[in-house]
Amino acid sequence: MDVENSNNSSFKPGPSKPVVDPTTGEVIPNVNTYQQKKNLAQGMMDLALVSANANQLRYVLESFTRHPYYYFSLIFISVSLIIQIAVGIGLIMNSRYDVNDRREICKANKINDLVTIGIFLITLVNVLISAFGVAPKVD
Repeated sequence: MDVENSNNSSFKPGPSKPVVDPTTGEVIPNVNTYQQKKNLAQGMMDLALVSANANQLRYVLESFTRHPYYYFSLIFISVSLIIQIAVGIGLIMNSRYDVNDRREICKANKINDLVTIGIFLITLVNVLISAFGVAPKVD
């Protein structure tokens, strides 16, 4: 199968040369490149938080008898991990859209809004996780 003649609509390569504004002569930045870099940065932060929450979950599960807020911590960490997975899927979906295309920018904006709400919820849940802490009960 010839890749160049393929009609795969999910792959949209960016322009090979920089776009120059004819009136000012300035180079117009590619918005897709910005979006992909932003998604990559958000994804890396999400991955770091997933690993931190997984470590907290391991600790809470190991300290079942000693942890004063075992069930609260277990629920909050689980909710945080579920939302983080949803945000990760949203970031992958968002990176597939060409934001230079007027038809796709609306979909990309909706997904970006949902990802932003998800990140806010993750932050809120992780504040609650910190409030209940993972320190063992002192006897």
